[in-house]
Amino acid sequence: MNLLVLVWRNSFRKKVRFWLTCTSVMVAFFLLTTLSGVDQALTANVSSSNQYRLMTSHKISMTQSLPINTQQKIAALPGVKQVSFASWFGGYFQNEKNQLPVTAVDHHHYFNLFDEYIIPGEQLAQWKKTRTGIVIGQGLADKYGWKIGDTVPLSSSIWMNKSGSFNWSFTVSAIYQTAQHSSADNKVFFQHAYFDKGRAYANDSLGWLSTEITENANVDDVITAIDLLFSHTINPTRTTTEQVFIKEQAQQFVDMAMVINLVVVAVFSTLLLIVCNTMIQTIRERNNESAMMKALGFSATRLIQGIYLEALLLIGLGALVGSILASLSLALVGQSFNDFLPGISIKPSHYLTVFAWVNIAAAFCTVFPAVAIKQLVISKTLGDKA
Repeated sequence: MNLLVLVWRNSFRKKVRFWLTCTSVMVAFFLLTTLSGVDQALTANVSSSNQYRLMTSHKISMTQSLPINTQQKIAALPGVKQVSFASWFGGYFQNEKNQLPVTAVDHHHYFNLFDEYIIPGEQLAQWKKTRTGIVIGQGLADKYGWKIGDTVPLSSSIWMNKSGSFNWSFTVSAIYQTAQHSSADNKVFFQHAYFDKGRAYANDSLGWLSTEITENANVDDVITAIDLLFSHTINPTRTTTEQVFIKEQAQQFVDMAMVINLVVVAVFSTLLLIVCNTMIQTIRERNNESAMMKALGFSATRLIQGIYLEALLLIGLGALVGSILASLSLALVGQSFNDFLPGISIKPSHYLTVFAWVNIAAAFCTVFPAVAIKQLVISKTLGDKA
């Protein structure tokens, strides 16, 4: 009998057990692929950041404001090319379910530093001249059908304006695009000057500063100089590279990298135990059959190959279904979380990792049955049966 046919028939002799085990494998690889997509988003956002940009915020917390004249003081330091600033506005459209990443920015310099946002020159000039103007991403424009000149009401759960309302009115002045997956195309930017004059409190302050250093400047020296400048003031600062800043924001509640690694280890440890137990139980049930096949001329190597292929079929099928379901789920989840964690996707190299894991797991699960087959004595096994 052909070995592949034998493997196929043996695999489905206990259909309920096969599919239950296969489902366990599917869940394991579903989690692996899903976590890989999230990890890709974290890694992409960090690795794509500009190495010449620094981020400065209050030393105590990002929620603490800094004086707006901090910009001029940093700009005067050696090695600094230009400085801009921003404050978090938050905001939502119509109801709180439609949360938007809205930021008030320095309209003079912000888009000089962050040139990954591609804005037509005439639109950018128009935005700078429009006090209530906003710059929106192409994705946001497509989602809500907004176009240049539209009046857009946005609300904030944080900032009250001087009229005592949390509702703010804006005019779409520019639409940006971006070629990078790590830069979301559904952000909203508006003039910090309008924000500062319109808000009811915390005037003449900012949330954080972005500093671009010259190419020949030493990053550590500039960071030290910035923080030393404000070390003895009532508003001490903490400056980091943009890479560190983005990673800290993404992981401010929990160390995602550590969680991902722990979950992967736990999932695959459980997977190996389940499949190993299945294969050991399988070979125990076929003890007499294995002895008979060895008596008929099947070598131990041939029988072990069959066990390996059964494990490979079981794990491979579960891995295939789990990975496909995870990819489809991430496509939907990525759209929902693109506001705050853009770049959720599966790298092609991940599927090579899945292929490697499948083969390693199948080989590991074959070890114990292989030892049992090697130690099997034909005369003793069949004699006991007789």
